[in-house]
Amino acid sequence: MKFNFEANLDYQRAAIDAVTDLFRGQDSLTGQFTVQARKTPDANMLPGLDEAELGVETLGVGNRLRLHTDVILANLHTVQDRAGLAHEEQLTSVNFTIEMETGTGKTYVYLRTIHELHKLYGFTKFVIVVPSVAISEGVTTSIALLREHFEALYPGQRLSSFRLDGGNLSRVRSFATSSGIEVMITTAAAINKATNKVHQQVEDLGFEIPMDLIRATRPIVIVDEPQSVYGDDGNPRKTKGAGRVAIEGRVPAREDSTVGKQSLAKGMHATAVLRYSATHPRYDKANLVYRLDAIAAYEQALVKQIEVDSLVTETSGAAPYVRLLQTKRSGSVMKARLEVDVEVGNQIKRKAVDVPVGTNLEDVTGRARYRNLTLDSVSVVPGSESVRFGDLIELKVHDAVGAEISVDERARQMIAQTIRQHLRKEQEFAVAGKAIKVLSLLFVDSVAKYRVYDGNGDAQPGEYARIFEEEYARIAVTPEFRSLFGADPADAVAARAHQGYFSIDRSKGKSERLVDTSETNDKGRQQASLAYEQIMKDKVGLTTPGTPIRFIFTHSALQEGWDNPNVFQICVLRTMGTERWRRQSIGRGLRICVDGDGKRVPGFDVNRLTVIANESYEEFAEQLQRELADDLGIEFGRVTVDGFARLTHKPAPGAQPVPVGDEIARALFEALAAAQYVKPTGKGVAKVEDSLREAVAGDTEELRALVAAAVPSATARFVVQRLIKRLVKPIDVKKAGNRVSVPVVGERLESPEFQALWERIKHRTQFRVSVDEAGLQAAIVSALRALPPMPDRKGVWETTLVNDIDQGGLRSTTMRSERVDVVYADRDDLPDILSVLADRTQLTRRTLAQALTDSGTLVQFRRNPQVYVDKATQAINSAKEQLLVTGLRYELVDDARPETARRYPLSIFAEADLAGYTGPGGNIITGDDGVPLEFDSKSPYKYIVVDSAVERAFAVALRQRNDVRTFVKLPATFIIPTPLGDYNPDWAVVVERSDGSRYLVFETKGSIDPELLRPVEKGKIYAAECHFNAIRVTLDLDDLRYAKVDSMNTADGVIDEAYV
Repeated sequence: MKFNFEANLDYQRAAIDAVTDLFRGQDSLTGQFTVQARKTPDANMLPGLDEAELGVETLGVGNRLRLHTDVILANLHTVQDRAGLAHEEQLTSVNFTIEMETGTGKTYVYLRTIHELHKLYGFTKFVIVVPSVAISEGVTTSIALLREHFEALYPGQRLSSFRLDGGNLSRVRSFATSSGIEVMITTAAAINKATNKVHQQVEDLGFEIPMDLIRATRPIVIVDEPQSVYGDDGNPRKTKGAGRVAIEGRVPAREDSTVGKQSLAKGMHATAVLRYSATHPRYDKANLVYRLDAIAAYEQALVKQIEVDSLVTETSGAAPYVRLLQTKRSGSVMKARLEVDVEVGNQIKRKAVDVPVGTNLEDVTGRARYRNLTLDSVSVVPGSESVRFGDLIELKVHDAVGAEISVDERARQMIAQTIRQHLRKEQEFAVAGKAIKVLSLLFVDSVAKYRVYDGNGDAQPGEYARIFEEEYARIAVTPEFRSLFGADPADAVAARAHQGYFSIDRSKGKSERLVDTSETNDKGRQQASLAYEQIMKDKVGLTTPGTPIRFIFTHSALQEGWDNPNVFQICVLRTMGTERWRRQSIGRGLRICVDGDGKRVPGFDVNRLTVIANESYEEFAEQLQRELADDLGIEFGRVTVDGFARLTHKPAPGAQPVPVGDEIARALFEALAAAQYVKPTGKGVAKVEDSLREAVAGDTEELRALVAAAVPSATARFVVQRLIKRLVKPIDVKKAGNRVSVPVVGERLESPEFQALWERIKHRTQFRVSVDEAGLQAAIVSALRALPPMPDRKGVWETTLVNDIDQGGLRSTTMRSERVDVVYADRDDLPDILSVLADRTQLTRRTLAQALTDSGTLVQFRRNPQVYVDKATQAINSAKEQLLVTGLRYELVDDARPETARRYPLSIFAEADLAGYTGPGGNIITGDDGVPLEFDSKSPYKYIVVDSAVERAFAVALRQRNDVRTFVKLPATFIIPTPLGDYNPDWAVVVERSDGSRYLVFETKGSIDPELLRPVEKGKIYAAECHFNAIRVTLDLDDLRYAKVDSMNTADGVIDEAYV
């Protein structure tokens, strides 16, 4: 098999043209010419292009640029207009930026650009600078694979290439003197230090300095992944990185004492620097000529669709679980994002929470078992992010304490899921008759996990290799996959199916072995190079259908070397150390796959990359969105011209996406600033004002008209408005500037209508519960015995497909849920069931112990502790509720007690010191103009503070009704005691009817269906009915009623029916 390359992909051609068109007007120079020192530099030449300091007369054949700055700037503007990119006001460097999403053919594009530049302008000398040996090997392999393809496109052109290292510096002479296309490939580490041999005199070159010869050719430098090559993020306020200095030089050049340092400071004297990456730092996008970002690539299906497999496990509830997800600084406050088990409505939910230093986790989770865990310190130092609880527990990012499965068991589960998904993909292709080889890539952080060596130096399977073969053999014989293997023994297939690619040590006197290494020195680079040679030499073979190796284990440090189009599964078995690992890891499998003939097979129906993640999908998606937002320059609370300009939309159904463009983006930005919706803070950057938040929340006509005036296209307006909504964070309802005090209206408190209402509801009561303990025990035992059998604790693999990626984030659908057997580390640890149930049910430990024992269901507790506790809580509280119906009695507090014990004082209204918040997310009812509505004509409170949309609608309806004489949202201190805890009813209302006034107390709920209420809620509402019935009967008040309602219509029904 050989790879077939397509020459006419529109997006790749656009990227090539964006570079070549920069030099329009340049003469075509294809012959041999002399490179001379320029004695009097031309003032109109670009900075860094003069040759005055070279001090050489003739060195060979080089590039020569004859264009002046103003011509190149005009060409740049033309290119940027075509792509909808912002103009550069002036040309301050020869650096040009090309942004291409991983997997879209970046290497193909810049290699073909070399041929185009030679064809059009005669340029011959090119240097490709890469961040690692991995990418160096990849470029070398791509040149070999593409040679025949390019020779067909460019007859007569032949490209000669070599990789620079300390042992082949003599090759630099032929690079400098050849008249053909010469390409030198080098890592940043080989040129960014004064001690590198390329900056030293070399005897084989007649004691010339190799870099001087390279510099004399005035090469076009191609920087692959500049954010890694340069060693800095492009921030002009920071020191230049060593890689940037090696390429661009230091201005002015520092006169160091050594020849090497002087040479390094001069840079490469490039004719132009072309920077290619998917993730350029935001400070380092000067002279952007082409953009194909992650959103555009996903939208156009130029890369694989992503799905994420995450393992969901069940807690036993025995130990406090804490996992560190992230550390961050918010202003002066240090916070940790933790995954913990939170009690929500008598059930345990695993949630991510942001916790500041000094917080006790019991306060966050509502669970007593976290009482001894207080967050004492947080570190946000890059590479050392961690938290500490007391003196005993310290967690690094993604470490956990109290986890229900061990690290080894999670690794086994992830390897098994990778195998299952791999075999399903093979099965899918076989059924469809597609000859497509399926590869799976598993990243580990240590060679020893895959390969170990015995005392004789012989290789033995490491832990993960052993697990792989065990799981493969087990899964292969299951009914789902048995048809794939025929008569081949599963264990034999398993042994042949995997291979490890790691750095290789070939030290003298030792057998070859795999080793952990880095590329910080010559030996490490040589060892890594051997691994990449092996990877790249096997690239075609690995992709050929029928070859045995289908599962590849490799070191996480070597991941940049993997760019095989037929990787369909990626499993990350390592600890995720950096925030950018998701994009880096999935980037290894994003390329569109090829079939057995080496032809690309497009379409999401075939191209789907499954990431077997070591975290929940929610956390994976949230962090991936952050990485994408950072790459796209999206920052909540800020708008930018660039952010609007790079938005894409389809002007017509079926049309190709086009960018909104710089001109429209700038007009919109200026309109938002003029309307004071945003406050400019820099060039093309502005801070969102609260007025924009309020306009977005209210979907105001003014904002829609402003956007429509600046953005003519309806499809473009849609994506612009969606981005604005994403960037605009809601106003913090606790912001002091939006706090509104709620005054008490004295005349309403003293009105006859309110006084009559108060005389009916001010009475306090006390309750008694007559419960036969034997009857309670029997009811609980019966409820527990009626519980369905508890499922065994298992793991669940959930597969979530990412349907769409845009400026609004990731939209996804759960496609598969699969239960699997898991060995739980805490299977013998059981929670204190009596303490938990006593807290949740308010029953004594003795009562509960007897009921649990008599029910005979404790075997279910051992099978699945947390599920049993949750179900038992519901059953016991339900049984209690039934007993309340027959056993609960309320009576007015005895007259012998003090007045304050017998009646609520009217002063509770004034003492409430009520306040609320306006604006989006506010809890004070406001009109369309955002101004609080006044209720003082009917309510003793001028404004109404509510807890829900149901309460808001109910209050507005009461305000509008003519028959409502007065009403009040009862203050929080109006408390009715119940056996299930204190209860605060919502509303007290007086309704006028022809035959007299009705006095009502309402509880507003989203639904009045009893089945939708929690047992405690139902119990408290029943107790409230008993309380008000006691008042009505004792004081002979037939006009007083209590009811739960969900709207004013329901309330009307209650009023009419209750008084018939």
